[in-house]
Amino acid sequence: MFGFRPPVAFTLLMLAGSGAGYAAAQNELSPAPIGLWQYSQPVVSDTISVAFARDELGVWSATVDGKPYLVAVEGDALSLNAAEDNRFSGTLSADGAVIEGFWYQPADSLHYQRVETPIRLERGDRAAGGSARWASDITVQSRPYRLFLDIFEEHDGSITAAFRNPEGNNILFSYRFAVERDAKGEWDLVRRRGDSETRYDLDLSQPDALRLDYGRIDGWQTFTPAGETPMPGYYARDPRQGDVGYSVPEQLEDGWAVASAEEVGFDRSALDALAREIAGFDARAARPKLLHSMLVAHKGKLVFEEYYFGHDRETRHDVRSLGKVFGSVMVGALRQQGADIGPGDRTVERVLAQAGVAPDDPRTNGITLGDLMTYTSGLDCVSNDTSTGSEERMWAQEEEANYWRFTAKLPQLHDPGTRYAYCSGSANLVGASLVEFGNAPVHHQFDRLIAQPLGFGSYHWALAPNGEVYLGGGAYMRPRDVLKVGALYTGGGQWNGQQVLDPKWVATSTTAKLPITAATTGLSQEDFNNFYFGGEQAYIWRVDTVVAGEKTYRSYEASGNGGQLLIIVPELDLAVVFMGGNYRDGGVWGRWRNALIGGHIIPAMSPALINAP
Repeated sequence: MFGFRPPVAFTLLMLAGSGAGYAAAQNELSPAPIGLWQYSQPVVSDTISVAFARDELGVWSATVDGKPYLVAVEGDALSLNAAEDNRFSGTLSADGAVIEGFWYQPADSLHYQRVETPIRLERGDRAAGGSARWASDITVQSRPYRLFLDIFEEHDGSITAAFRNPEGNNILFSYRFAVERDAKGEWDLVRRRGDSETRYDLDLSQPDALRLDYGRIDGWQTFTPAGETPMPGYYARDPRQGDVGYSVPEQLEDGWAVASAEEVGFDRSALDALAREIAGFDARAARPKLLHSMLVAHKGKLVFEEYYFGHDRETRHDVRSLGKVFGSVMVGALRQQGADIGPGDRTVERVLAQAGVAPDDPRTNGITLGDLMTYTSGLDCVSNDTSTGSEERMWAQEEEANYWRFTAKLPQLHDPGTRYAYCSGSANLVGASLVEFGNAPVHHQFDRLIAQPLGFGSYHWALAPNGEVYLGGGAYMRPRDVLKVGALYTGGGQWNGQQVLDPKWVATSTTAKLPITAATTGLSQEDFNNFYFGGEQAYIWRVDTVVAGEKTYRSYEASGNGGQLLIIVPELDLAVVFMGGNYRDGGVWGRWRNALIGGHIIPAMSPALINAP
């Protein structure tokens, strides 16, 4: 829900039995609801028109999609409260040419958090009556939520259903179900795990409809036949597209230089085979590979860009815990601006002092920014239900809206710097140092120091209850823009000739500080294998390797639940982005680094590229 999952090998969404023991004779009583069924929540328009006007007397007014709203004015600051708890807050520039600010959308009960979107309104021609006018169509979060139920007959005559939810993989704890009759002769979805069995009624009482009590949404959900035009999101590639392979990324005005495979020394046929292989990922598979997008940059040029399962280059994808790395990235940006921020900063001590709180344990004041970025604070903060500081508990409690304070006040279990424990609260606390040294909210700094220099398109960022950006994960961004951060690192902190990050920080922040092992976590080997991928920890970045044939390459990555991965292979000037939908199933997406980069991308590079000095 909140983009909080650690890089762990969760395998909770395992298979139910196929129900082969139910003979075909049973199915002859009445036809099973064979076919692809789909359901969708109403989708918010992702584009709204916002306009501000100031008349000759200095009185402000505003419209959103043509509907008028009152404007609150305080100096150069402007704000309005729109329908359904949406709102805007921004500032008029000193020269009056631009209104810049953020559009806020509330959380919903189903899937989406409260988010903010940076917007910019430019002054245009004067409106009728002489009023000055600032207006633009802005992109907001559309918030789709789709369910697919694909019911089909197996070779042995039994009936199976594949259940899919592209937005969150919330699929009743199983990718596949048996479809069998109950004692009344009615059809059920059946999930079996060991000796346990769970049944979900399928209501077929309405013509051309299938109803299911999904549980996450109030009431019964009515699924309709997909027919010849299914909603995007179920198939890796729409079958009507035919056999589509690799194509050269499109040159846009977004800062990317694009190149064909041949221009940069890649084997086009190998990339073509990879694109077709992913397009062929089976939507009905017992353990599907829900890879939404894959992008590859070499030496700062975009070489490979493919989208699947209904996604495209304009889809703002939930990056989950990949977004943690933006804290480390912004440290490098502030250092490039001359700020003295660094690993030795006593972040927690300052947060507690500002709150007027004395730590229960004197060791807490010794926690440094470096400890937070290596997950070695020693606080009672681990990503599991038993930890006082787990992300689930932090978001569930309502006593402390300031999440920096929530984490800083946690019990101290170990000496800082001695015990590894992946903790979203630690990554989020980096924001306190950013505000201290950058003298501005985190989201203002990110937009000014990263998003604008790199030419980001519209993006949405999840907020903590106190209104500050949450750095524990939960931003929604275009994959092209996420990959720009990878190219920034392969370029030593430069993007299109501009030095955005301190080059020394690029090297320092991606150098391993400690191994992630059973010994450093204090876990048994069995528990460690269930929760961690291993590797080594740098400053938010996790250092690992990519295996390609008989050769191993050092890599570092930012990762998020479901398959959100930004992977850098510095020796090959390679940056790769994956976005995926295998939420809570690290056993699938945890293999993409070696299977796709090591198994396809690196072998597609010419020997001259691989052996270049």
